[in-house]
Order: sequence, then C-alpha cells, then structure tokens
Amino acid sequence: MQILLATEPGVDGVFRHVEALASFLLKRGHRVHLAFSDVRGSDRLTQLVEDISAAGGQTVNLAVSNAPGPGDLAALLKLRKLVREAKPDVIHAHSSKAGALARALIWLGVRQPVFYTPHAYYGLSGKGGMKSLLFNFIETLLGRTGITINLSAGERAFAHGVLKIPERRLRLIPNPVDCERFRPADPQTRQHIRAELGVPDDALLLGSVGRLAFQKDPLTLYRAFAQACQNRPELRLYHLGDGELTAECTALADQLGIASRIIRKTYLSEPLSFYQALDGMILTSRYEGLSFAVLEALACDLPVILSQVPGNNDFTEMGLSHCWSAPKEDVSAFAEVIGNWAGDRENARASNHRQIAESRFSQEACFGALVREYEQQLTTR
Repeated sequence: MQILLATEPGVDGVFRHVEALASFLLKRGHRVHLAFSDVRGSDRLTQLVEDISAAGGQTVNLAVSNAPGPGDLAALLKLRKLVREAKPDVIHAHSSKAGALARALIWLGVRQPVFYTPHAYYGLSGKGGMKSLLFNFIETLLGRTGITINLSAGERAFAHGVLKIPERRLRLIPNPVDCERFRPADPQTRQHIRAELGVPDDALLLGSVGRLAFQKDPLTLYRAFAQACQNRPELRLYHLGDGELTAECTALADQLGIASRIIRKTYLSEPLSFYQALDGMILTSRYEGLSFAVLEALACDLPVILSQVPGNNDFTEMGLSHCWSAPKEDVSAFAEVIGNWAGDRENARASNHRQIAESRFSQEACFGALVREYEQQLTTR
C-alpha cells in the first residue's frame, strides 16, 4: 500500500506522531510519501525526509505556517501535484493546516480516500471570538469529507456534538507510544543525567514539555509552581519547549523569583533523557487531543499532574495509580496538587503507569488499527 502523509509542524507532538507512523509503515513494507513544511522544522524532520526519499517515497515542502496565509493556495497546488505523481492509495493529513489542504483536494478532483487527524481541535479551548468560530466552521464544513481520526473520547465527543461531524466519518484511535524507546532509567543513568543538568541531589524535579503557547498555558504552570515552592523548597522545574510566549514566560519567572529553579531548553532531538531525569510530569493545557508527552511519561513510569480538559480526562479516567488533576487555569488548585504529589512520594506506592502504556497504547495496536482503516476504505470504494 502507498500512503501519503501530510503535516505542517516538523516538531513537537504532531510531528512525533507522523514520524513514528512513517517508521511503522516503512518497516512493514508500505511505500510512504510525505508533504511537509520546514517553517517549523527540526533535525528530525530533515532526517525523516531523507529516510522516506531513500525508501523510494516522494516528498514536497509545502512551506506553510499553521496560520492561514497567502502561500496556502500554492501549497494546495503542490500537494495536488504530488498526489498526481505519486498516486498514493490513501492520504492521511495531520493537524489543521495539512488537514484543510488535504480535504480540499476532493474539490480538485482527487479521488483517493482522505484521513485527517486533528490532534486537538482549536475549538476545544472554549475560547470565544472570531478565530474559534472560523476554525469550527472550517472543521464542520470539511468534516463531511473523508474519515476523521480522533485521539480521545473527549475529542470525538466535540467532533460529533459541537462540530456536527457524522458518526460514520469518525474513528477513535489513540496515539501510541514506543515503550521500547521510552522506559525508566536505571539509577546510574538517572543520576548522570541529573548531574549534567545541575539538579541538586535532594531536589524534586517536575517536568513539562510543549509549545510555549496559549494551548499549553505555561503561565499557569509557572504561577502554580511558584506557589508550590513556598511549602516545598526542594522543587525544581525542567521545562522543554519554545513558542510565542517564551519572552512572557521568562519575564514571569523573573517576576516570581523562580528563574533559578527552572531548567529551560527549547528542543531536544532525543527527548528520552528529559523523562529519565524527572520525578514527575505536569501538563497545564487548556485542551489536548491525547498528549504524546503524557504517554511517554507513562511509559517511563512517571507520576502525572494534568489539567481537567478533553484529552487529558481520558488519562484521569483510566485508573492510573499516580495521577492528580486540577481545573484548567486554576493556579491554586495546581499548586495544591503539586504539593499532594510531592507528599505522596513518601508512601512509595507501586505504579501501574508503564503497564498501562504497554497494554493499551502499543504501536502495534494503535497504528495497526490505522492500517486496517486504510484497508477498509480501499475495499469499500
């Protein structure tokens, strides 16, 4: 089977999903083509393009950002040209920009089955205004074409209940995690990683990863962390990511007096060392699809602190042994659960997080279900 994957981001969770899916498909003998954008690129995107080309696939740089722009029409025509030349059996687009372009191909005469994974609808934020109305309108309009792959029950409920996408066009297939790659560190490795970061021996290191943007709400994270530090001076924060709120985060950390407690990195090509350094993981997002970062944290058997939002709620409802949650944007509630997590460490309770990651979110199960959907659409055309 030949599959064309399309993605706008070349970094962060959406890209990590596409990267893993491409690898899964290639290892099983499928031909993969790739439409990408280097506007938000990375060294791993460059490597993926090289790997797909070396395996005989075709690639094209759409050169678009995640916001609507004047280059979108040119990108649509590039994508149509790639489809005509590569003749894929199915097209699978990821995130809103690639999803809009791929589904618009149907209006240009493309007849291949089109799949779309939104990786969290913008409208899930609950934020009002014209931008939400526009994104919801586009998703409602385009949702009547192709098959939409939702990553969580909350995302699917929004798609059907708010966007009015017909149930026959919705599938629920979660993100997978590579449990061979992501695993707890042995004590010596963990000690070495933390020493390189300059983490004190007695520190409790809480980690967070994601774009420094409205969706991830890093400002609530910093305010809650600062409040929690008043009762837990051993707390430190390892924050991985970059984005439009970088300068605001830096200024807030200085204002709150916590800058010396925060380890900041914009990007890691291999994020395993990030998780293996941590004592716990926190995500203060306003909305999620199904967070890759949380899945990787579970595979590394880490405790998690999550906002109570669609996508994250799937985790809080699955019986995790070391999971705490707080309402989104609630600084005091997050500070309290950070304290609860820190205090619970003294109990040394057994964790079931890695076992759940292995049993419910393997690549074979999740990506295997995707391949079966591809095949099903080809047989029913």
